[in-house]
Amino acid sequence: MGHGKETPRQKMIGMMYLVLTALLALNVSAEVLKAFELIDKSLRNSAVNFEKKNDVVYAAFDKAAFEFPDKVKEWKDKADLVKAKSKELFDAIQNLKILVVSTADGPEYDLENIQKKDDNNIPGEILILKGGGKELQTKIEAHRAEMISLITDTAKSSGVVKGVMDALNTDPITSREGLLKPWDDANFNHLPLAGVVAMLSKMQADVRNVEADMLAYLYTNIDAGSFKFNKIEAIVKAPSNYIIKGNKYEAEVFIAASDTTVTPEIKLSNGSALPIKEGKGIFTAMGNTVGYTKWGGVIELKHPASGEIMKYKFDAEYQVAEPSLVVSPTKMNVFYIGVENPVDISVSGVPQDKVFPTISGDANITRSGNSYIVKVNKTGDVSISVSADFSGDKKMMGKKDFRVKRVPDPVATVGGVSSGPIDKNLLIAVPGVRAELANFDFALTFTIIEFKVSAMVKGFERSEISKSSRFTPQQLELIRSLPSGSKVYVESVRASGQDGSTRNLNNIILQLN
Repeated sequence: MGHGKETPRQKMIGMMYLVLTALLALNVSAEVLKAFELIDKSLRNSAVNFEKKNDVVYAAFDKAAFEFPDKVKEWKDKADLVKAKSKELFDAIQNLKILVVSTADGPEYDLENIQKKDDNNIPGEILILKGGGKELQTKIEAHRAEMISLITDTAKSSGVVKGVMDALNTDPITSREGLLKPWDDANFNHLPLAGVVAMLSKMQADVRNVEADMLAYLYTNIDAGSFKFNKIEAIVKAPSNYIIKGNKYEAEVFIAASDTTVTPEIKLSNGSALPIKEGKGIFTAMGNTVGYTKWGGVIELKHPASGEIMKYKFDAEYQVAEPSLVVSPTKMNVFYIGVENPVDISVSGVPQDKVFPTISGDANITRSGNSYIVKVNKTGDVSISVSADFSGDKKMMGKKDFRVKRVPDPVATVGGVSSGPIDKNLLIAVPGVRAELANFDFALTFTIIEFKVSAMVKGFERSEISKSSRFTPQQLELIRSLPSGSKVYVESVRASGQDGSTRNLNNIILQLN
């Protein structure tokens, strides 16, 4: 098959061509026909395995689209189109397979138990004389063009483009005699029925393979051109934090994300720049006079894709008032189960040893130096109420509500990546699988307790299981045996956390370089 580097599966089909060429002048033996049946079964299993793994990615798209509909819609729509068009071509090949076999064996045909395996007249009549092969070629070329059209930057994604072109190649093929044969003639003419069925199954597996490559490309593009954040905080924004008794208090509560590794430029209205710490501008002012003070400016940040300087104007005000309660979470406006949640509590003008906090619900609060540690046991809401001792007169200063959440699931990684290409030698050198808590503010660790490594070896799926975080010798031997370009699947990943929970983590799909 003279169109670039061949995968192990394509090499297997190439060997089948050599066998067919050698046997053209002979009667095809029962052993060879049996070999075709085994090849067909292996290819059909490969297609089924690809379909299962693709379904995992489609589920990931559904979850992302539910959580971030505006951001994911473009790529989810494209993924849905890939799914529909891949099914359409897969089914067209299946119908062609049924037509050839049913014509040979009659209405009682069985694709898994073909009777006239050595018939080389009916396949040629349907696929060559009646143009069935040409029609299939046209459908493959249309599918190939449609997949390429979904790639927004073909130069940047040349590897994906090449994978699609190679798997769905319909160029004329040079025979052993040096003759250039049309694609349909080279693939179907003078082949026994069993060989033609195996060839069609190979094409179905290629369709699923291209579908997998396209899904991987589309999924990685969800975040392309978006700002990347490594810290998320719960924010309460109110027009005023000070009201007179009997008045209504209103506030906006939302999640704010920031990148502590990127330094924006924040300019105040008077032209001065704020100092930056962990991606945030630090504004300070002395509150010497009771009343309102307005301030504002503009935040300048470079766009990750275009490099354009994005400007975001902001306005704010603060009020200097008489002594009032201050309760501020050290990390977020959220408490997490199983970790020590630090909280700063103070009442202006009152010594720390005269401040008495309590917490509601299934939780407790204890002093730790000048701060407090909150431990919670179940999800829901809790309130911290604070009273203060004013010369022996204890007064309730107020309360603040917090949400209680479970620690988020960590992300399973191998060699620092959760999917995509990886150097084979690097993969072999990596001790095993790690569980990483991305964008989480607490020093909490999870330990991998089980995972499975699987890959396609000579057309068959092979799997090995580890009961720890490390690769077993059997898993490493499996990886070493795989050629460049093979996909390695790390699945059924389970991790145990310091919070006492056991989590089922994400699957990892790696492609060996």
